[in-house]
Amino acid sequence: MSSVLVTGATGMVGSTMIDYILAEHPDYEIVAMRRRRSDLKNVTHLLHHPKVLWEIGDLTDTHSLYTILRKYQPERCIHTAAMSHVPTSWLAPAECLVTNAVGQVNLFEAIREACLECRIQICGSSEEYGLVHAHEIPVKETNPLRPLSPYGCSKVAQDVLGWQYAKSYGMKIVRTRAFNHSGARRHEGFSEASFSVQIAQIERGLREPVISHGNLDPIRDMTNVKDIVRAYWMSLDGHCEWGEAYNIASGNSPRIRDMLDHLLSLSDVTITTREDPSRMRPSDVPVLIGDSTKFRQATGWAPTYTWQETIEECLNYWREHVQGQ
Repeated sequence: MSSVLVTGATGMVGSTMIDYILAEHPDYEIVAMRRRRSDLKNVTHLLHHPKVLWEIGDLTDTHSLYTILRKYQPERCIHTAAMSHVPTSWLAPAECLVTNAVGQVNLFEAIREACLECRIQICGSSEEYGLVHAHEIPVKETNPLRPLSPYGCSKVAQDVLGWQYAKSYGMKIVRTRAFNHSGARRHEGFSEASFSVQIAQIERGLREPVISHGNLDPIRDMTNVKDIVRAYWMSLDGHCEWGEAYNIASGNSPRIRDMLDHLLSLSDVTITTREDPSRMRPSDVPVLIGDSTKFRQATGWAPTYTWQETIEECLNYWREHVQGQ
C-alpha cells in the first residue's frame, strides 16, 4: 500500500488533510507526524484508526525525521508543520525561522536520502507577498515578495528552498501559497476564531457580552480549509510543474470587520465590541486577495464554500468546544 506523510498532523490543516485522505483516497496509508507535546483535541477520532500510523517527530530533530522517512519511504509528503501564527512570530522570530526554514531543510535532507522520488507539497503562505500595492491586486505568483512579519520571512525562505531543492536535486516539490483559510478546528489565535471563541463563551454566560479585537480594516481572501486540503492533494497529482509556485485562493475578500459582523449576526445575544491595543501588530498586511488562475488551469480545482459558510463552521466548532468544557 502506498503511504503519505502528513507533517503537523494535529493542526487544523493536517488533521483535515487526514480526514480528506481517508474519505477520498482510502488506498493510501497515512503516516501522521506529531510532536510529543502536541495538543490532540483535533485528532481524537483518528488516534486509533487502522490506516493512520502515528509517529513522534520534530522538524528540528533530524534523527526522528530520518527514522520516519527510512521506515515508511512515503510516496507523498504533505508538509503542514510550522509555526503558523503571525503574532507569535513577532514574539519569537528566531524560533519561527528555525522551525519553518531550517526544519524544512531537515525534512528535505531526510527525504533526499530515504525516498528521493517522494512528491512534496510545501504549505507556503500569502504572507510572503506582504506589502501589496493597489495596482497588484489580485496578487499573482509573479508579484514581488515583500513580507511584513518574521512569519512571512520564514515562509519566503521555505518557498525559495523548495525551488532550490527541486532544481538542484530534481526533487518533486510543489510550492503552494495558500491565502487565508479557516473552518472547524481553527486555532483561537486567529481573528475569526478569536471572535468565535468569545461569542461562544458569551452565549454560555462565561464572559461579559463584549468582544475584544485588534485591527478590523485588513481585507483577506478567505477559503475553507476543506477546499485547501483538496487543493494540496491535487497539487501532487502530476499536473503542476515541479519547483513551481501556485497561489491557492478563493477570490472572496471580506474585511476582518465583515467577518466579525457576520459572526455577530449568527448569535441571538446582544454583543458589543471594543478595540484591544494588545491585539494590534507592529505592522499589518492591509489587503491580500489572490489570483489562483495558474493553479486552477493546471488542476481544475475550484473552491466550493463561501467565506460566510467557512467562518460559520469556525463558530459552530468553538460553540461545541466551549460547551464541552
